[in-house]
Amino acid sequence: MPEQQTYLAKLMGYDYSIQYRSSKLNSAADALSRIPKTTVGTMLLLSISSMTFLNELKNQLLQHPDFLKLRQEITQHPDKYPEYRIAQDLIMYQSRIWLLVGSPFIPTLLAEYHSSPIRGHIGITKTLARLSENFFWSGMLKDVKSFVAQCLDCQHTKYETKKLAGLLYPLPVPFRPWEDLSLDFIIGLPPF
Repeated sequence: MPEQQTYLAKLMGYDYSIQYRSSKLNSAADALSRIPKTTVGTMLLLSISSMTFLNELKNQLLQHPDFLKLRQEITQHPDKYPEYRIAQDLIMYQSRIWLLVGSPFIPTLLAEYHSSPIRGHIGITKTLARLSENFFWSGMLKDVKSFVAQCLDCQHTKYETKKLAGLLYPLPVPFRPWEDLSLDFIIGLPPF
Protein backbone atom coordinates (compact mmCIF):
# COMPACT_ATOMS: atom_id res chain seq x y z
CA MET A 1 0.00 0.00 0.00
CA PRO A 2 1.26 3.53 -0.70
CA GLU A 3 0.92 4.60 2.95
CA GLN A 4 3.24 1.83 4.12
CA GLN A 5 5.79 2.72 1.47
CA THR A 6 5.75 6.35 2.65
CA TYR A 7 6.36 5.35 6.28
CA LEU A 8 9.08 2.91 5.25
CA ALA A 9 10.89 5.64 3.32
CA LYS A 10 10.74 7.95 6.35
CA LEU A 11 11.95 5.29 8.80
CA MET A 12 14.87 4.15 6.65
CA GLY A 13 16.85 7.25 7.59
CA TYR A 14 16.90 6.31 11.29
CA ASP A 15 18.99 3.79 13.19
CA TYR A 16 16.56 1.89 15.42
CA SER A 17 15.75 -1.57 16.67
CA ILE A 18 12.38 -3.06 17.52
CA GLN A 19 12.28 -4.95 20.80
CA TYR A 20 9.46 -7.03 22.18
CA ARG A 21 8.45 -6.59 25.81
CA SER A 22 5.99 -8.93 27.43
CA SER A 23 2.97 -7.50 29.20
CA LYS A 24 4.66 -7.86 32.62
CA LEU A 25 7.62 -5.68 31.63
CA ASN A 26 5.67 -3.26 29.45
CA SER A 27 4.22 -0.53 31.66
CA ALA A 28 2.34 1.05 28.73
CA ALA A 29 0.80 -1.99 27.11
CA ASP A 30 -0.37 -1.68 23.56
CA ALA A 31 -2.67 -3.78 21.41
CA LEU A 32 0.09 -6.16 20.32
CA SER A 33 1.05 -7.11 23.86
CA ARG A 34 -2.60 -7.84 24.72
CA ILE A 35 -3.00 -10.65 22.20
CA PRO A 36 -4.30 -13.64 24.15
CA LYS A 37 -1.98 -16.58 24.32
CA THR A 38 -3.85 -19.67 23.16
CA THR A 39 -2.63 -23.21 22.97
CA VAL A 40 -5.00 -24.04 20.13
CA GLY A 41 -3.56 -23.52 16.66
CA THR A 42 -4.64 -20.37 14.87
CA MET A 43 -5.97 -20.51 11.36
CA LEU A 44 -4.96 -17.63 9.13
CA LEU A 45 -6.73 -16.77 5.90
CA LEU A 46 -5.07 -15.32 2.84
CA SER A 47 -7.45 -13.65 0.44
CA ILE A 48 -6.59 -13.80 -3.24
CA SER A 49 -8.73 -12.10 -5.84
CA SER A 50 -10.22 -14.49 -8.31
CA MET A 51 -10.90 -14.05 -11.97
CA THR A 52 -14.57 -14.98 -11.55
CA PHE A 53 -15.37 -11.29 -11.23
CA LEU A 54 -14.08 -10.54 -14.73
CA ASN A 55 -15.94 -13.50 -16.19
CA GLU A 56 -19.20 -12.40 -14.55
CA LEU A 57 -18.60 -8.81 -15.70
CA LYS A 58 -18.01 -9.97 -19.29
CA ASN A 59 -21.16 -12.09 -19.26
CA GLN A 60 -23.25 -9.22 -17.91
CA LEU A 61 -21.84 -6.71 -20.40
CA LEU A 62 -22.22 -9.03 -23.40
CA GLN A 63 -25.97 -9.16 -22.70
CA HIS A 64 -26.41 -5.39 -22.69
CA PRO A 65 -27.28 -3.76 -26.07
CA ASP A 66 -25.53 -0.43 -25.28
CA PHE A 67 -22.27 -2.24 -24.59
CA LEU A 68 -22.55 -4.29 -27.78
CA LYS A 69 -23.34 -1.19 -29.84
CA LEU A 70 -20.35 0.76 -28.47
CA ARG A 71 -18.04 -2.22 -28.92
CA GLN A 72 -19.14 -2.57 -32.54
CA GLU A 73 -18.62 1.18 -33.16
CA ILE A 74 -15.12 1.04 -31.66
CA THR A 75 -14.25 -2.01 -33.76
CA GLN A 76 -15.56 -0.51 -37.00
CA HIS A 77 -14.38 3.10 -36.48
CA PRO A 78 -11.35 3.13 -34.16
CA ASP A 79 -10.34 6.61 -35.38
CA LYS A 80 -13.55 8.08 -33.91
CA TYR A 81 -12.74 6.60 -30.49
CA PRO A 82 -9.00 7.18 -29.95
CA GLU A 83 -9.15 6.66 -26.16
CA TYR A 84 -11.09 3.39 -26.41
CA ARG A 85 -9.88 -0.07 -27.32
CA ILE A 86 -11.15 -3.63 -27.03
CA ALA A 87 -9.22 -6.08 -24.83
CA GLN A 88 -10.42 -9.54 -23.76
CA ASP A 89 -14.04 -8.76 -24.76
CA LEU A 90 -14.03 -5.63 -22.57
CA ILE A 91 -14.05 -1.99 -23.58
CA MET A 92 -11.02 -0.19 -22.21
CA TYR A 93 -11.16 3.59 -21.79
CA GLN A 94 -7.69 5.08 -21.26
CA SER A 95 -6.46 1.62 -20.18
CA ARG A 96 -9.26 1.23 -17.64
CA ILE A 97 -12.26 -1.10 -17.77
CA TRP A 98 -15.31 0.81 -19.01
CA LEU A 99 -18.58 0.06 -17.20
CA LEU A 100 -22.16 0.89 -18.05
CA VAL A 101 -23.93 3.46 -15.88
CA GLY A 102 -26.16 1.57 -13.45
CA SER A 103 -24.21 -1.68 -13.74
CA PRO A 104 -24.89 -4.07 -10.83
CA PHE A 105 -21.11 -4.38 -10.37
CA ILE A 106 -20.70 -0.71 -9.40
CA PRO A 107 -22.02 -1.11 -5.80
CA THR A 108 -19.79 -4.17 -5.40
CA LEU A 109 -16.76 -2.23 -6.58
CA LEU A 110 -17.58 0.73 -4.34
CA ALA A 111 -17.90 -1.55 -1.31
CA GLU A 112 -14.65 -3.35 -2.16
CA TYR A 113 -12.62 -0.20 -2.74
CA HIS A 114 -14.05 1.72 0.24
CA SER A 115 -15.39 -0.62 2.92
CA SER A 116 -13.22 -3.72 2.74
CA PRO A 117 -10.91 -4.42 5.70
CA ILE A 118 -7.90 -3.96 3.42
CA ARG A 119 -8.98 -0.46 2.32
CA GLY A 120 -10.16 0.72 5.75
CA HIS A 121 -12.98 3.16 4.93
CA ILE A 122 -10.86 5.63 3.05
CA GLY A 123 -12.48 8.91 2.05
CA ILE A 124 -13.93 10.12 -1.21
CA THR A 125 -10.65 11.23 -2.77
CA LYS A 126 -8.71 8.02 -2.10
CA THR A 127 -11.64 5.76 -3.00
CA LEU A 128 -12.05 7.60 -6.30
CA ALA A 129 -8.31 7.51 -6.99
CA ARG A 130 -8.03 3.78 -6.40
CA LEU A 131 -11.18 3.00 -8.38
CA SER A 132 -9.98 5.21 -11.24
CA GLU A 133 -6.80 3.18 -11.57
CA ASN A 134 -8.76 0.22 -12.94
CA PHE A 135 -12.31 1.28 -13.82
CA PHE A 136 -14.26 4.07 -15.50
CA TRP A 137 -17.95 4.91 -15.79
CA SER A 138 -19.87 8.13 -16.31
CA GLY A 139 -20.82 9.74 -13.01
CA MET A 140 -18.11 7.93 -11.05
CA LEU A 141 -17.42 10.89 -8.75
CA LYS A 142 -21.11 11.31 -7.93
CA ASP A 143 -21.47 7.60 -7.15
CA VAL A 144 -18.38 7.58 -4.89
CA LYS A 145 -19.57 10.69 -3.01
CA SER A 146 -23.01 9.18 -2.51
CA PHE A 147 -21.61 5.82 -1.34
CA VAL A 148 -19.16 7.36 1.15
CA ALA A 149 -21.84 9.77 2.47
CA GLN A 150 -24.16 6.81 3.13
CA CYS A 151 -21.48 4.63 4.77
CA LEU A 152 -22.67 4.07 8.34
CA ASP A 153 -19.22 3.22 9.70
CA CYS A 154 -17.81 6.49 8.35
CA GLN A 155 -20.72 8.46 9.80
CA HIS A 156 -20.19 6.93 13.24
CA THR A 157 -16.42 7.11 13.50
CA LYS A 158 -15.12 9.97 11.36
CA TYR A 159 -15.11 13.58 12.46
CA GLU A 160 -16.13 16.64 10.47
CA THR A 161 -13.21 18.12 8.56
CA LYS A 162 -14.75 21.50 7.84
CA LYS A 163 -13.37 24.64 9.45
CA LEU A 164 -15.25 25.70 12.57
CA ALA A 165 -17.89 28.36 12.03
CA GLY A 166 -16.29 30.83 14.45
CA LEU A 167 -17.83 33.21 16.96
CA LEU A 168 -21.35 34.51 16.63
CA TYR A 169 -21.78 38.22 16.03
CA PRO A 170 -24.59 40.18 17.70
CA LEU A 171 -27.30 41.71 15.55
CA PRO A 172 -26.92 45.44 14.94
CA VAL A 173 -28.91 47.75 17.20
CA PRO A 174 -31.68 49.63 15.32
CA PHE A 175 -30.78 53.26 14.82
CA ARG A 176 -34.40 54.56 14.95
CA PRO A 177 -36.77 54.46 17.91
CA TRP A 178 -39.53 51.84 17.92
CA GLU A 179 -42.25 54.48 17.36
CA ASP A 180 -40.89 55.34 13.92
CA LEU A 181 -40.98 51.77 12.67
CA SER A 182 -44.10 50.88 10.75
CA LEU A 183 -43.89 47.10 10.92
CA ASP A 184 -47.02 45.00 10.98
CA PHE A 185 -45.89 42.78 13.84
CA ILE A 186 -45.46 45.75 16.22
CA ILE A 187 -49.04 46.94 15.83
CA GLY A 188 -51.11 45.93 18.78
CA LEU A 189 -48.22 45.79 21.26
CA PRO A 190 -48.58 47.97 24.36
CA PRO A 191 -46.19 50.97 24.58
CA PHE A 192 -43.10 50.60 26.72
